[in-house]
Amino acid sequence: MNATTVSRLTSSAPSAIAVIFIEGPMALEIVSQCWRPNQGSSLLELNRIRFGFTVASNEEQPFDCNESIVVCRTQVDRVELHCHGGKQASEKILSTFASLGAVVSQWDRMPSLVTRGLIEQEAIEDLVHANTLRSTAILLDQMRGALSNALERIERLRSSGNTLEATDAAHRLQQWFEIGSHLIHPWRVVLAGPPNVGKSSLLNRMLGYERAIVHEQAGTTRDSLMERTSFDGWPIELVDGAGVRQASEAADQIEITGIDRILDKVREADCVLLMVDNSIGWTNSHERIYRESKGKRILIRSKSDLGTTPTNRVPEKFDAEVITSALTGQGLIELQSAIVSTLVPNVPEPGTAIPFRKRHWEVLQRLSNL
Repeated sequence: MNATTVSRLTSSAPSAIAVIFIEGPMALEIVSQCWRPNQGSSLLELNRIRFGFTVASNEEQPFDCNESIVVCRTQVDRVELHCHGGKQASEKILSTFASLGAVVSQWDRMPSLVTRGLIEQEAIEDLVHANTLRSTAILLDQMRGALSNALERIERLRSSGNTLEATDAAHRLQQWFEIGSHLIHPWRVVLAGPPNVGKSSLLNRMLGYERAIVHEQAGTTRDSLMERTSFDGWPIELVDGAGVRQASEAADQIEITGIDRILDKVREADCVLLMVDNSIGWTNSHERIYRESKGKRILIRSKSDLGTTPTNRVPEKFDAEVITSALTGQGLIELQSAIVSTLVPNVPEPGTAIPFRKRHWEVLQRLSNL
């Protein structure tokens, strides 16, 4: 008899969600012993998503603080489980399954996974590095064949002579590549502005802890600070750096180097948060940062708690504008929402085919040009 194997598909590092995959003749029996639905029958029907909680084997009392879990039986002898992404939660499930007879395996040795197509294999490989709920859900859809099926449909359309329809379908898929390319490589969002505009204070507020040193003396931040987080489930890398001012105003060569480095980050950024002190207004430094940036731009009017309004106007156009105060927390929710809507203006529906590697985009480019 074939063994029943179980593996964690997502990264072992802490994340929003962990995905566990069990398959084999005992898969359904093992899962049925270890979970209970929140409501309704405990029968696991094919392709029906169920929400419940883990329980100790042969007991009605849940283990480890009533761990919530999503379960879906994707084939007769295969079940996917989604639980909290902390290491302890997934390891408890793996060890419990092992005690009931399953063999814990590496994801790339799971019998059904090694026979999947190239795109599905790539999705599984990227799942190991996914750290947010959104990324995990989208990659799971591709692992289940969403992108492969879409590409096969385009090929069928072209083979049957529907060239225009096939080209349009390829173009529509290409539009999702911006999202797909950032599932495990986060969007880079750079906080930029003159010294003492409040960049480091805002960074700390957005992260929820004191990551950057804050001081009233100009030039405190010398080198770039980069921290990963997520907004609304999308992976984001926040970057803080030296305040931008003229070289003649800088304290020393170290600060000048820091300014050059943050301007390099500005040029590479997917989105720049250009911060304007509400008590001072637009300056030549803002103009310089704006011209150097190539991606999206959000204007932040900081220090709103001071209650002053600048007399000079902002001469450039922005994708969004937010008034904030790192002291009071004003505008933080609106800022996160603005960042997400600027970077992800269209959110894909569950099950959408998403090209997530450069190779996929190149295939679609070829199909668009045939």
